[in-house]
Amino acid sequence: MKAFIFLFLLTYCTQGTPLEEFLAHPSLKTASVGVHIISLDGTETIASHQADLALIPASTMKAVTTATALQLRGPNHTFSTRLFLVDNHLVIKGGGDPTLSASSPESEFSGWHAALLKAGLTELKGDLIVDPSRFEDRTIPDSWPWGDIGNYYGAGACGLNYHKNSYRLTFKPGKLGGPAALVSTFPTPPEVIFENHMRTGTAGSGDQGYVYAAPGGTLISMRGTIPFGGKFSIKGALPNPPLSCATAFRDYLKKRNFPILGKIQVKRTQITEARLLHQQESPKLSIIIKATNHRSVNLYADSIFKELSKSGSTSASASKIKLHWSKQGVDMTGFVAHDGSGLSPRNSITARQLASIVKRASSGPHADNFIQSLPLAGKSGTLRTFGKNSAIAGRVRAKSGSLTRVRTYTGILTTYSGKKLVFAIMTNNTVSSPKAAIVNLLSAYVK
Repeated sequence: MKAFIFLFLLTYCTQGTPLEEFLAHPSLKTASVGVHIISLDGTETIASHQADLALIPASTMKAVTTATALQLRGPNHTFSTRLFLVDNHLVIKGGGDPTLSASSPESEFSGWHAALLKAGLTELKGDLIVDPSRFEDRTIPDSWPWGDIGNYYGAGACGLNYHKNSYRLTFKPGKLGGPAALVSTFPTPPEVIFENHMRTGTAGSGDQGYVYAAPGGTLISMRGTIPFGGKFSIKGALPNPPLSCATAFRDYLKKRNFPILGKIQVKRTQITEARLLHQQESPKLSIIIKATNHRSVNLYADSIFKELSKSGSTSASASKIKLHWSKQGVDMTGFVAHDGSGLSPRNSITARQLASIVKRASSGPHADNFIQSLPLAGKSGTLRTFGKNSAIAGRVRAKSGSLTRVRTYTGILTTYSGKKLVFAIMTNNTVSSPKAAIVNLLSAYVK
Protein backbone atom coordinates (compact mmCIF):
# COMPACT_ATOMS: atom_id res chain seq x y z
CA MET A 1 0.00 0.00 0.00
CA LYS A 2 2.82 2.39 0.90
CA ALA A 3 4.56 1.57 -2.36
CA PHE A 4 1.36 2.38 -4.30
CA ILE A 5 0.95 5.73 -2.52
CA PHE A 6 4.60 6.58 -3.18
CA LEU A 7 4.26 5.72 -6.87
CA PHE A 8 1.07 7.80 -7.13
CA LEU A 9 2.67 10.81 -5.48
CA LEU A 10 5.79 10.48 -7.62
CA THR A 11 3.72 10.37 -10.80
CA TYR A 12 1.45 13.22 -9.73
CA CYS A 13 4.28 15.49 -8.64
CA THR A 14 6.35 14.96 -11.79
CA GLN A 15 3.42 15.71 -14.10
CA GLY A 16 3.41 19.33 -15.18
CA THR A 17 0.44 21.47 -16.07
CA PRO A 18 -0.59 21.51 -19.74
CA LEU A 19 1.15 24.88 -20.10
CA GLU A 20 4.37 23.60 -18.50
CA GLU A 21 4.37 20.56 -20.78
CA PHE A 22 3.85 22.81 -23.77
CA LEU A 23 6.73 25.11 -22.83
CA ALA A 24 9.03 22.08 -22.43
CA HIS A 25 8.41 20.93 -26.01
CA PRO A 26 11.69 20.57 -28.00
CA SER A 27 10.43 22.84 -30.80
CA LEU A 28 10.39 25.76 -28.32
CA LYS A 29 13.93 25.33 -26.95
CA THR A 30 15.13 28.62 -28.49
CA ALA A 31 11.75 30.29 -28.82
CA SER A 32 10.16 33.36 -27.34
CA VAL A 33 6.67 32.33 -26.23
CA GLY A 34 3.59 34.23 -25.10
CA VAL A 35 0.40 32.50 -23.97
CA HIS A 36 -2.80 33.96 -22.57
CA ILE A 37 -6.01 31.96 -22.06
CA ILE A 38 -9.03 33.66 -20.48
CA SER A 39 -12.75 33.07 -20.12
CA LEU A 40 -14.97 34.69 -22.72
CA ASP A 41 -17.84 35.52 -20.37
CA GLY A 42 -16.00 36.28 -17.14
CA THR A 43 -12.73 37.72 -15.87
CA GLU A 44 -10.96 34.45 -15.08
CA THR A 45 -7.44 33.85 -16.36
CA ILE A 46 -7.06 30.15 -17.14
CA ALA A 47 -3.36 30.11 -18.07
CA SER A 48 -0.74 32.70 -18.87
CA HIS A 49 2.96 32.85 -19.70
CA GLN A 50 4.88 35.99 -20.68
CA ALA A 51 1.58 37.50 -21.75
CA ASP A 52 3.09 40.99 -21.95
CA LEU A 53 6.02 40.05 -24.19
CA ALA A 54 5.72 41.80 -27.56
CA LEU A 55 6.04 39.22 -30.33
CA ILE A 56 5.61 38.95 -34.10
CA PRO A 57 1.96 38.02 -34.76
CA ALA A 58 2.22 36.93 -38.43
CA SER A 59 -1.31 36.48 -39.82
CA THR A 60 -3.03 36.67 -36.46
CA MET A 61 -2.72 40.39 -37.16
CA LYS A 62 -5.67 39.81 -39.52
CA ALA A 63 -7.85 39.04 -36.49
CA VAL A 64 -7.01 42.49 -35.09
CA THR A 65 -7.63 44.21 -38.44
CA THR A 66 -10.96 42.53 -39.11
CA ALA A 67 -12.21 42.89 -35.54
CA THR A 68 -11.47 46.61 -35.66
CA ALA A 69 -13.11 47.07 -39.05
CA LEU A 70 -16.32 45.34 -37.98
CA GLN A 71 -16.68 47.67 -35.00
CA LEU A 72 -15.63 50.87 -36.77
CA ARG A 73 -17.17 50.33 -40.22
CA GLY A 74 -19.88 47.75 -39.57
CA PRO A 75 -20.62 44.50 -41.45
CA ASN A 76 -22.59 46.24 -44.22
CA HIS A 77 -19.84 48.64 -45.25
CA THR A 78 -18.80 48.46 -48.92
CA PHE A 79 -15.98 49.78 -51.11
CA SER A 80 -17.18 51.93 -54.04
CA THR A 81 -15.61 52.14 -57.50
CA ARG A 82 -16.99 55.02 -59.60
CA LEU A 83 -16.76 55.98 -63.26
CA PHE A 84 -16.95 59.69 -64.14
CA LEU A 85 -16.96 61.62 -67.41
CA VAL A 86 -14.83 64.75 -66.98
CA ASP A 87 -14.31 66.98 -70.05
CA ASN A 88 -14.43 64.00 -72.43
CA HIS A 89 -12.05 62.03 -70.18
CA LEU A 90 -13.20 58.84 -68.47
CA VAL A 91 -12.06 58.69 -64.85
CA ILE A 92 -12.14 55.41 -62.97
CA LYS A 93 -11.93 56.47 -59.33
CA GLY A 94 -10.92 53.60 -57.11
CA GLY A 95 -12.38 53.05 -53.69
CA GLY A 96 -9.91 50.44 -52.48
CA ASP A 97 -12.14 47.45 -53.33
CA PRO A 98 -9.88 44.37 -52.99
CA THR A 99 -12.42 42.16 -54.80
CA LEU A 100 -12.50 44.17 -58.04
CA SER A 101 -12.23 41.73 -60.98
CA ALA A 102 -11.20 39.05 -58.50
CA SER A 103 -12.85 36.19 -60.36
CA SER A 104 -11.44 37.09 -63.79
CA PRO A 105 -9.58 40.06 -65.31
CA GLU A 106 -12.67 41.14 -67.28
CA SER A 107 -15.43 40.31 -64.78
CA GLU A 108 -16.35 43.97 -64.17
CA PHE A 109 -15.88 45.32 -67.67
CA SER A 110 -19.21 44.38 -69.21
CA GLY A 111 -20.99 46.53 -66.62
CA TRP A 112 -18.62 49.42 -67.24
CA HIS A 113 -19.07 49.13 -71.00
CA ALA A 114 -22.85 49.07 -70.60
CA ALA A 115 -22.68 52.25 -68.51
CA LEU A 116 -20.77 54.03 -71.29
CA LEU A 117 -23.31 52.95 -73.90
CA LYS A 118 -26.19 53.98 -71.65
CA ALA A 119 -24.63 57.43 -71.43
CA GLY A 120 -24.80 57.67 -75.22
CA LEU A 121 -21.09 57.20 -75.82
CA THR A 122 -19.74 55.23 -78.77
CA GLU A 123 -16.12 56.28 -78.31
CA LEU A 124 -13.99 58.10 -75.77
CA LYS A 125 -12.52 61.26 -77.25
CA GLY A 126 -10.32 62.01 -74.25
CA ASP A 127 -8.05 60.03 -71.96
CA LEU A 128 -8.72 56.99 -69.81
CA ILE A 129 -7.66 58.06 -66.32
CA VAL A 130 -7.42 55.76 -63.33
CA ASP A 131 -7.28 57.40 -59.91
CA PRO A 132 -5.97 55.20 -57.06
CA SER A 133 -5.64 58.06 -54.55
CA ARG A 134 -8.13 56.60 -52.04
CA PHE A 135 -5.09 54.93 -50.45
CA GLU A 136 -1.59 56.31 -50.03
CA ASP A 137 0.85 56.02 -52.94
CA ARG A 138 3.09 53.60 -51.02
CA THR A 139 1.37 50.29 -51.61
CA ILE A 140 3.61 48.21 -49.34
CA PRO A 141 5.46 49.04 -46.11
CA ASP A 142 9.24 49.31 -46.11
CA SER A 143 9.47 46.34 -43.76
CA TRP A 144 8.10 43.69 -46.12
CA PRO A 145 10.84 41.23 -47.16
CA TRP A 146 12.19 41.63 -50.68
CA GLY A 147 11.57 37.93 -51.32
CA ASP A 148 7.82 38.40 -50.76
CA ILE A 149 6.80 41.55 -52.60
CA GLY A 150 6.97 40.25 -56.18
CA ASN A 151 4.83 37.23 -55.36
CA TYR A 152 1.03 37.12 -55.24
CA TYR A 153 0.90 37.04 -51.44
CA GLY A 154 3.09 40.16 -51.34
CA ALA A 155 0.76 42.27 -53.49
CA GLY A 156 0.23 45.62 -51.79
CA ALA A 157 -3.14 47.34 -51.38
CA CYS A 158 -3.92 50.08 -53.93
CA GLY A 159 -6.67 52.64 -54.09
CA LEU A 160 -7.64 50.79 -57.28
CA ASN A 161 -6.99 47.08 -56.89
CA TYR A 162 -7.35 44.77 -59.88
CA HIS A 163 -7.64 40.96 -60.15
CA LYS A 164 -6.29 40.50 -56.60
CA ASN A 165 -3.28 42.51 -57.86
CA SER A 166 -1.84 39.29 -59.24
CA TYR A 167 -1.14 37.49 -62.50
CA ARG A 168 -0.18 33.99 -63.60
CA LEU A 169 3.19 32.99 -65.10
CA THR A 170 3.31 29.66 -66.92
CA PHE A 171 6.58 27.80 -67.54
CA LYS A 172 7.58 24.82 -69.65
CA PRO A 173 10.19 22.75 -67.82
CA GLY A 174 13.30 21.57 -69.66
CA LYS A 175 15.86 18.94 -68.73
CA LEU A 176 16.39 18.30 -65.03
CA GLY A 177 18.47 21.18 -63.72
CA GLY A 178 18.13 23.08 -66.98
CA PRO A 179 16.23 26.28 -67.81
CA ALA A 180 12.43 26.41 -67.62
CA ALA A 181 11.00 28.57 -70.41
CA LEU A 182 8.41 31.26 -69.66
CA VAL A 183 5.64 30.55 -72.17
CA SER A 184 2.81 32.90 -71.08
CA THR A 185 1.58 35.44 -68.56
CA PHE A 186 -2.04 36.31 -67.77
CA PRO A 187 -3.02 39.05 -67.45
CA THR A 188 0.25 40.39 -68.77
CA PRO A 189 1.53 43.40 -66.79
CA PRO A 190 1.98 46.33 -69.21
CA GLU A 191 5.31 48.03 -69.84
CA VAL A 192 7.50 45.41 -68.14
CA ILE A 193 10.55 43.33 -69.04
CA PHE A 194 10.81 39.72 -67.86
CA GLU A 195 14.17 38.32 -66.77
CA ASN A 196 13.81 34.55 -66.46
CA HIS A 197 16.25 32.55 -64.35
CA MET A 198 13.82 29.73 -63.52
CA ARG A 199 15.21 26.19 -63.56
CA THR A 200 13.71 22.71 -63.75
CA GLY A 201 13.51 20.81 -60.49
CA THR A 202 12.74 17.17 -59.79
CA ALA A 203 9.30 15.75 -60.57
CA GLY A 204 6.86 16.41 -57.73
CA SER A 205 9.05 19.12 -56.17
CA GLY A 206 6.20 21.63 -56.48
CA ASP A 207 6.34 25.41 -56.63
CA GLN A 208 9.81 26.52 -55.60
CA GLY A 209 9.76 29.60 -57.82
CA TYR A 210 9.89 33.23 -56.72
CA VAL A 211 9.09 36.46 -58.52
CA TYR A 212 11.14 39.55 -57.73
CA ALA A 213 9.72 42.94 -58.67
CA ALA A 214 9.34 46.35 -57.08
CA PRO A 215 5.96 48.11 -56.90
CA GLY A 216 5.72 50.37 -59.94
CA GLY A 217 8.85 48.79 -61.41
CA THR A 218 9.36 47.58 -64.97
CA LEU A 219 11.82 44.70 -64.43
CA ILE A 220 10.41 41.38 -63.25
CA SER A 221 12.87 38.63 -62.39
CA MET A 222 11.99 34.97 -61.74
CA ARG A 223 14.24 32.54 -59.88
CA GLY A 224 13.97 29.12 -58.30
CA THR A 225 12.55 25.90 -59.72
CA ILE A 226 9.35 24.41 -61.08
CA PRO A 227 8.87 20.62 -61.21
CA PHE A 228 9.89 18.43 -64.14
CA GLY A 229 6.92 17.31 -66.23
CA GLY A 230 4.20 19.34 -67.93
CA LYS A 231 3.63 23.07 -67.94
CA PHE A 232 3.53 24.65 -64.47
CA SER A 233 2.18 28.01 -63.26
CA ILE A 234 3.03 30.30 -60.37
CA LYS A 235 1.55 33.68 -59.44
CA GLY A 236 3.19 37.07 -59.16
CA ALA A 237 2.16 40.49 -57.86
CA LEU A 238 1.19 43.08 -60.47
CA PRO A 239 3.72 45.94 -60.26
CA ASN A 240 1.09 48.56 -61.17
CA PRO A 241 -2.49 47.31 -60.65
CA PRO A 242 -4.20 50.59 -61.72
CA LEU A 243 -2.25 50.61 -65.00
CA SER A 244 -3.08 46.93 -65.56
CA CYS A 245 -6.76 47.66 -64.97
CA ALA A 246 -6.82 50.60 -67.40
CA THR A 247 -4.90 48.72 -70.09
CA ALA A 248 -7.17 45.68 -69.83
CA PHE A 249 -10.31 47.83 -70.00
CA ARG A 250 -9.01 49.74 -73.03
CA ASP A 251 -8.28 46.44 -74.80
CA TYR A 252 -11.72 45.10 -73.83
CA LEU A 253 -13.42 48.14 -75.35
CA LYS A 254 -11.28 47.99 -78.48
CA LYS A 255 -12.47 44.42 -79.16
CA ARG A 256 -16.04 45.76 -79.00
CA ASN A 257 -15.43 48.61 -81.44
CA PHE A 258 -15.37 51.25 -78.72
CA PRO A 259 -12.16 53.22 -79.36
CA ILE A 260 -10.33 55.38 -76.84
CA LEU A 261 -8.71 58.23 -78.73
CA GLY A 262 -6.65 59.58 -75.86
CA LYS A 263 -3.97 58.00 -73.68
CA ILE A 264 -3.97 56.11 -70.40
CA GLN A 265 -3.04 58.04 -67.28
CA VAL A 266 -2.66 56.99 -63.64
CA LYS A 267 -3.05 60.06 -61.47
CA ARG A 268 -5.01 61.79 -58.72
CA THR A 269 -7.98 63.60 -60.24
CA GLN A 270 -10.19 66.22 -58.65
CA ILE A 271 -13.84 65.43 -59.30
CA THR A 272 -15.80 68.68 -59.33
CA GLU A 273 -18.02 69.24 -62.36
CA ALA A 274 -18.29 65.65 -63.52
CA ARG A 275 -20.92 63.24 -64.71
CA LEU A 276 -21.22 60.05 -62.70
CA LEU A 277 -21.70 57.19 -65.16
CA HIS A 278 -21.49 54.17 -62.91
CA GLN A 279 -21.02 53.23 -59.26
CA GLN A 280 -20.09 49.72 -58.31
CA GLU A 281 -20.22 48.41 -54.75
CA SER A 282 -18.09 45.60 -53.39
CA PRO A 283 -19.55 42.70 -51.43
CA LYS A 284 -20.38 43.59 -47.82
CA LEU A 285 -17.48 43.92 -45.43
CA SER A 286 -18.67 40.90 -43.45
CA ILE A 287 -18.33 38.73 -46.57
CA ILE A 288 -14.85 40.08 -47.38
CA ILE A 289 -13.78 39.58 -43.76
CA LYS A 290 -14.90 35.96 -43.78
CA ALA A 291 -12.81 35.34 -46.90
CA THR A 292 -9.91 37.24 -45.32
CA ASN A 293 -9.79 35.11 -42.20
CA HIS A 294 -10.78 31.78 -43.74
CA ARG A 295 -8.21 31.95 -46.56
CA SER A 296 -5.77 34.40 -44.93
CA VAL A 297 -5.78 36.76 -47.94
CA ASN A 298 -3.14 39.45 -47.39
CA LEU A 299 -4.52 41.87 -49.99
CA TYR A 300 -7.99 41.79 -48.43
CA ALA A 301 -6.59 42.40 -44.96
CA ASP A 302 -4.37 45.28 -46.05
CA SER A 303 -7.18 46.93 -48.00
CA ILE A 304 -9.47 46.67 -44.96
CA PHE A 305 -6.63 48.03 -42.81
CA LYS A 306 -6.12 51.12 -45.00
CA GLU A 307 -9.88 51.66 -45.24
CA LEU A 308 -9.93 52.30 -41.47
CA SER A 309 -8.46 55.77 -41.95
CA LYS A 310 -9.69 58.72 -43.98
CA SER A 311 -6.27 59.17 -45.59
CA GLY A 312 -5.86 55.49 -46.42
CA SER A 313 -2.38 55.51 -44.91
CA THR A 314 -0.61 52.84 -42.89
CA SER A 315 0.36 55.17 -40.06
CA ALA A 316 -3.14 56.62 -39.69
CA SER A 317 -4.77 53.19 -39.71
CA ALA A 318 -2.31 51.84 -37.14
CA SER A 319 -3.10 54.77 -34.86
CA LYS A 320 -6.82 54.15 -35.40
CA ILE A 321 -6.50 50.54 -34.24
CA LYS A 322 -4.44 51.47 -31.20
CA LEU A 323 -6.87 54.18 -30.13
CA HIS A 324 -9.95 52.05 -30.69
CA TRP A 325 -8.87 49.23 -28.41
CA SER A 326 -7.30 51.56 -25.85
CA LYS A 327 -10.73 53.13 -25.42
CA GLN A 328 -12.06 49.65 -24.60
CA GLY A 329 -9.54 49.17 -21.82
CA VAL A 330 -6.81 47.25 -23.65
CA ASP A 331 -3.30 48.40 -22.73
CA MET A 332 -1.73 48.71 -26.19
CA THR A 333 1.82 49.37 -24.99
CA GLY A 334 4.24 47.66 -27.37
CA PHE A 335 1.71 47.25 -30.17
CA VAL A 336 3.18 48.08 -33.58
CA ALA A 337 1.38 47.68 -36.92
CA HIS A 338 3.25 48.05 -40.21
CA ASP A 339 0.36 46.44 -42.10
CA GLY A 340 -3.00 44.78 -41.56
CA SER A 341 -2.10 41.35 -42.91
CA GLY A 342 0.81 40.36 -40.69
CA LEU A 343 3.32 39.92 -43.50
CA SER A 344 5.72 42.40 -41.92
CA PRO A 345 8.19 40.85 -39.45
CA ARG A 346 8.28 44.22 -37.65
CA ASN A 347 4.70 43.97 -36.40
CA SER A 348 4.43 43.30 -32.70
CA ILE A 349 1.66 42.53 -30.24
CA THR A 350 1.44 40.75 -26.90
CA ALA A 351 -0.55 37.61 -26.19
CA ARG A 352 -2.58 39.56 -23.63
CA GLN A 353 -3.45 42.26 -26.18
CA LEU A 354 -4.37 39.69 -28.80
CA ALA A 355 -6.59 37.70 -26.45
CA SER A 356 -8.18 40.87 -25.07
CA ILE A 357 -9.06 42.15 -28.55
CA VAL A 358 -10.47 38.78 -29.64
CA LYS A 359 -12.51 38.62 -26.42
CA ARG A 360 -14.06 42.04 -27.03
CA ALA A 361 -14.63 41.29 -30.70
CA SER A 362 -16.38 38.04 -29.75
CA SER A 363 -18.70 39.60 -27.20
CA GLY A 364 -19.19 43.15 -28.48
CA PRO A 365 -20.84 44.68 -31.57
CA HIS A 366 -21.08 42.32 -34.56
CA ALA A 367 -19.61 39.45 -32.53
CA ASP A 368 -21.32 36.79 -34.66
CA ASN A 369 -19.78 38.19 -37.84
CA PHE A 370 -16.32 38.06 -36.29
CA ILE A 371 -16.66 34.59 -34.78
CA GLN A 372 -18.06 33.09 -37.98
CA SER A 373 -15.19 34.61 -39.97
CA LEU A 374 -12.70 32.41 -38.10
CA PRO A 375 -11.99 28.95 -39.56
CA LEU A 376 -13.05 25.87 -37.61
CA ALA A 377 -10.26 23.54 -36.50
CA GLY A 378 -10.14 20.33 -38.49
CA LYS A 379 -13.01 21.50 -40.68
CA SER A 380 -12.52 24.67 -42.74
CA GLY A 381 -10.24 27.30 -44.21
CA THR A 382 -6.61 27.43 -43.17
CA LEU A 383 -7.48 25.23 -40.14
CA ARG A 384 -8.96 22.35 -42.13
CA THR A 385 -6.07 20.06 -41.15
CA PHE A 386 -5.19 21.72 -37.83
CA GLY A 387 -6.28 19.45 -34.98
CA LYS A 388 -8.08 17.07 -37.34
CA ASN A 389 -9.16 13.92 -35.44
CA SER A 390 -8.16 15.55 -32.14
CA ALA A 391 -10.17 16.88 -29.21
CA ILE A 392 -10.20 20.41 -30.69
CA ALA A 393 -11.74 19.44 -34.04
CA GLY A 394 -14.97 21.40 -34.38
CA ARG A 395 -14.38 23.07 -31.01
CA VAL A 396 -11.85 25.77 -31.87
CA ARG A 397 -12.39 28.78 -34.13
CA ALA A 398 -9.14 30.60 -34.68
CA LYS A 399 -6.89 32.67 -36.91
CA SER A 400 -3.51 31.14 -37.50
CA GLY A 401 -0.29 32.89 -38.41
CA SER A 402 3.01 31.69 -39.79
CA LEU A 403 6.24 33.20 -41.02
CA THR A 404 9.68 31.63 -41.02
CA ARG A 405 10.16 30.30 -37.45
CA VAL A 406 6.96 32.02 -36.32
CA ARG A 407 3.72 30.19 -35.46
CA THR A 408 0.77 31.88 -33.78
CA TYR A 409 -2.93 31.18 -33.07
CA THR A 410 -5.73 33.18 -31.53
CA GLY A 411 -9.42 32.45 -31.20
CA ILE A 412 -12.17 30.80 -29.17
CA LEU A 413 -12.27 27.33 -27.65
CA THR A 414 -15.44 25.57 -26.48
CA THR A 415 -14.87 23.00 -23.73
CA TYR A 416 -16.76 19.73 -23.37
CA SER A 417 -18.82 21.39 -20.64
CA GLY A 418 -19.76 24.25 -22.97
CA LYS A 419 -17.54 26.91 -21.43
CA LYS A 420 -15.93 29.28 -23.93
CA LEU A 421 -12.29 30.32 -23.58
CA VAL A 422 -10.36 32.93 -25.55
CA PHE A 423 -6.72 32.15 -26.27
CA ALA A 424 -3.61 33.65 -27.84
CA ILE A 425 -0.60 31.40 -28.36
CA MET A 426 2.47 33.04 -29.89
CA THR A 427 5.81 31.43 -30.68
CA ASN A 428 8.77 33.20 -32.31
CA ASN A 429 12.18 31.77 -33.27
CA THR A 430 11.15 28.15 -32.96
CA VAL A 431 13.52 25.25 -33.68
CA SER A 432 10.83 23.38 -35.63
CA SER A 433 7.08 23.58 -36.05
CA PRO A 434 5.27 23.61 -32.67
CA LYS A 435 1.93 22.86 -34.34
CA ALA A 436 1.47 19.47 -32.65
CA ALA A 437 2.38 20.93 -29.26
CA ILE A 438 -0.17 23.73 -29.73
CA VAL A 439 -2.87 21.19 -30.60
CA ASN A 440 -2.03 19.25 -27.43
CA LEU A 441 -2.16 22.40 -25.31
CA LEU A 442 -5.56 23.41 -26.62
CA SER A 443 -6.83 19.82 -26.33
CA ALA A 444 -5.95 19.81 -22.65
CA TYR A 445 -8.24 22.81 -22.04
CA VAL A 446 -11.07 21.40 -24.13
CA LYS A 447 -11.39 18.36 -21.83
